[in-house]
Amino acid sequence: MPMSVQTNMGSISALKNMNINSSNMNKSLERLSSGFRINSASDDAAGYAISAKLQGEKGKLEAASQNSLQATAMVKTAESGVNEIENMVRRLQVLATQAASANNGANERTKLAGEAANLLGQIDKIANGVNYNGTKLLDGSGASTTTFQVGAANSANDQVAVDFSADFTTATTGLGIAAIDLTTASGAATAIDTLNTALDGLTTDRASFGAAVNQLSYVSANLATQMEQVSASISTIKDADMAKEMADFTKSQVLVQAGTSMLAQANQSSQNVLSLFR
Repeated sequence: MPMSVQTNMGSISALKNMNINSSNMNKSLERLSSGFRINSASDDAAGYAISAKLQGEKGKLEAASQNSLQATAMVKTAESGVNEIENMVRRLQVLATQAASANNGANERTKLAGEAANLLGQIDKIANGVNYNGTKLLDGSGASTTTFQVGAANSANDQVAVDFSADFTTATTGLGIAAIDLTTASGAATAIDTLNTALDGLTTDRASFGAAVNQLSYVSANLATQMEQVSASISTIKDADMAKEMADFTKSQVLVQAGTSMLAQANQSSQNVLSLFR
């Protein structure tokens, strides 16, 4: 090979390889410090596009999970109110049954009617007062179809509807028990039938709330599984294999050090030309 001072091919080759290894070492450092294999779209264009889409999907699923939990809390709030109303209606049945019996006189029936009036008042207070975030749930003013978004897509499969339109007040539009009269035996006998009808409606409505809570619990469990799988997919595509990156970094670091030494040797070889002039 001719000896030349204008072009040092050994130095050029050593510099090229050292730059390549230095770039690889810096890329490994970036991945080791961030924990991600993909830090920019240029690292893996297809992988970046897929992981970005999956991250968007994960965000929507997390929001849907929160919606499901809040929907469950809302339905449970309504159900707990209905539970107390049901307990008071059962107590009213006991009072009506006592008042309908001939062994109770006018004074006893007056006392029974007084307790019944207090219970009726409390039923109305609960029905008119139970709300979730300002939305009344038991006074009949709610929507017949209250829709909760519990999925990532705008479709019926990702929504749950709950009926909050039932009226649990004592009015005729609700339970229809406001006018019960326990001051007479005949009135108490009529009240027994009225309260039985009211209780049947209460148990039906409460059962629907219970079914909605169960449905939402399954929705929440399914969303948790979906988020887990999406997170695993993102990790597979985007996360760095730390053991592999450390091995690559060590290899590149050694090659950079060797390249630096070889570049110095290649540069020194040009000095050999001077021996020709001695």
